[in-house]
Amino acid sequence: MPKDAEYPLPHRLQRLSVELRDACHRLELLDSTGQIPSHLPLVELLKHAATAQSLSAGTTLLAAEFATRFCTSPSSKNLSAALSQLVTAVTQTCTASSLFAQTAHTAASSGPEPGTSHADRRNWQMISDHATGRRELRRASEVVGAAEKHLQTYREMQRFLTEMRTPAAALPGPTSRTHPRP
Repeated sequence: MPKDAEYPLPHRLQRLSVELRDACHRLELLDSTGQIPSHLPLVELLKHAATAQSLSAGTTLLAAEFATRFCTSPSSKNLSAALSQLVTAVTQTCTASSLFAQTAHTAASSGPEPGTSHADRRNWQMISDHATGRRELRRASEVVGAAEKHLQTYREMQRFLTEMRTPAAALPGPTSRTHPRP
């Protein structure tokens, strides 16, 4: 399998957007009844944090590569917008990573007596942190997708301008028609 760097950047942005969206849907805290499982799967919650950290690192590296390749002095509105969106995605994935880690931390800590208001607050905090982490992954997916569209637009404009600057192939001159005289 080829390394990621061998794929064109727009393809990698599109793939990252899909990975972020898929993770948002795959990382679940609640069971099929919509409740926190009675025995919290701490290992699973740590895997959620690790997944978010991996996605955050990938997003950061891709944003850095984008900035290096295209934005040393961004003169294009599309490139500036794409870079801004990628930096936003970095922030969102870092936030998601932190929220998933916080959920795992809360689950690992000794909890209050079940059925008390403290236990309810603890559960709601875990639900809120985890759901907000998922939301941040979904938002990051959307902005990475938008960055990819800005990059595509930039490239299409560059192709168009190149074609406009390329001189048209010389058209053959009019053929002389000589009519034989009778």
